[in-house]
Amino acid sequence: MHHAPSHFIIRISCPAVSGIVAAVTTYLAEQGCYISEMAQFDDEGNGRFFMRAVFRFNQGLDGDIGNIESGFADVASRFDMDWSLHSSAKPMRVLLMVSKFDHCLADLLYRHAKGELDMQITAIVSNHLDLRPMAEREGIRFIYLPVTKDTKAQQEAELLKIVAETGTELVVLARYMQILS
Repeated sequence: MHHAPSHFIIRISCPAVSGIVAAVTTYLAEQGCYISEMAQFDDEGNGRFFMRAVFRFNQGLDGDIGNIESGFADVASRFDMDWSLHSSAKPMRVLLMVSKFDHCLADLLYRHAKGELDMQITAIVSNHLDLRPMAEREGIRFIYLPVTKDTKAQQEAELLKIVAETGTELVVLARYMQILS
């Protein structure tokens, strides 16, 4: 979904307790913000709560996102949140993971080229070399990370380094045929 540049996205992950949604929405409302989208999920298996909200400043308000960000730190610390806030005008940094089959990668690259997917592809990572030519044709960095049952932990550690190094915000498993731990 495409949002006007005046929209912002907040993503939250924290221990699941009562009052998170109320605290976040109340804070944003008190700052003169209107929430246009919101989704939340409680992972009862691991006790984590996840939330994503898209918001904008109410019409007529010339809000300062820096003030929102600094003020939200109090709410975040109360619930021990991991959180991020960014403008929807900035494309998300996405890492694509693939194995041997090209149809999912081809679809993502096509939609990206046509402007249907507003994202910045940081790299394509694969446990096989089969799709390297597709990445090279698009001018996208290709990273080969072979994996066996004996090297799975090392491969996943290397993958986490790549995510950090590239500033990746989202990892897409585009027919990646391995289970990640």
